[in-house]
Amino acid sequence: MLPVLLLAAGIAGGMLVAGCSRNGVRQEPIATVNGDPIKVGELREALGVPAGVFAVEDIPRAVKMESLDRLVTARLLAQDGHSRGIDNTPEFQEDLRRNDRTIWIKALVRKEIEAKLKVTGEEIKAEIDKVRKANKGISDAVAAARAVKSLSGRRVQKIQSDLVEAAKKETGAAVDPQAVARIGKGENMPDDAVLASIGEEKILYGDLKEILRGMAPAGARNGPPDPSRDPAMIDNILERELTIRALAVYAKKPGSGLSEGYEAMRRETGRSVLGKMAADDVAGKNVVITDREIEAAYREHAAMIARNGKKIPVAMVAVLKERIRANLLNERGKASVDAYIDGLRKKAKITVDDSLLSKV
Repeated sequence: MLPVLLLAAGIAGGMLVAGCSRNGVRQEPIATVNGDPIKVGELREALGVPAGVFAVEDIPRAVKMESLDRLVTARLLAQDGHSRGIDNTPEFQEDLRRNDRTIWIKALVRKEIEAKLKVTGEEIKAEIDKVRKANKGISDAVAAARAVKSLSGRRVQKIQSDLVEAAKKETGAAVDPQAVARIGKGENMPDDAVLASIGEEKILYGDLKEILRGMAPAGARNGPPDPSRDPAMIDNILERELTIRALAVYAKKPGSGLSEGYEAMRRETGRSVLGKMAADDVAGKNVVITDREIEAAYREHAAMIARNGKKIPVAMVAVLKERIRANLLNERGKASVDAYIDGLRKKAKITVDDSLLSKV
């Protein structure tokens, strides 16, 4: 459960934190891309700071600029996708719809972290001393990074655990142990059998089967795992689903105060989806791999193997050629997108407020 929430909150860890930050600084635009602001808090999150609530003053300027450059690229692609109407396509709308529950959870986790995660400079110094004593000879930068990750990590886990407990209690989330026991016995159960409840929302046996189908490797001969053979796996799946759905229901409850946070997270998610779709569209349109190129690459690979006294098995020839095609598509697609982004940069108006970098 916790790794899922850590990912949802945008927590990468390992960043050097310089105490708690004023909310005002987090909202200041450190850059603009054709008038669209990138705020300090957004850059902090890109650097791994939970919800952007800490300053990362000791991170080298070059590292901050690299992260900012990636955010600028994402903005350019999202803006380009919007100008081409990609965000009006059924595919885009379906992607956002599919992510709606996750968006609510991310907004909820971010709000909790913003309100409750506190780390003072004095605490950081004390933790740094502990890390140094336990790891003789490490650099000051590494000691500080480990100390901050340890402090914030423990507190974020506590915030998340309390949040999950509150969500489950508020929504009455619970698994039906008798229904789960029937699965373990291998009984024939209908798809509409209720395995767990979160208020009026139910997790059905059909939902579980769908999750298991998604876990089966593509082309697997034996199909999805048999739920009766691994009760522990079923318990883990149901607990994960129960937690996710309870958090989503909890986030949507009247009076949660999450409408603004939800809209902000939805915009961020939309930009991410739109940018990826725009990049995929560029790569798909501008990259063509011919059979002649694949044959040339295959012959080169076969010759290299022959020099080592080996031959490619006949059964592997088609598989190898398909891998060659995929690699060429990936390489040329990336080059095509990079060139396209360079073109967008040349036409764009991009500003950076250098005075704010030290406050990131």
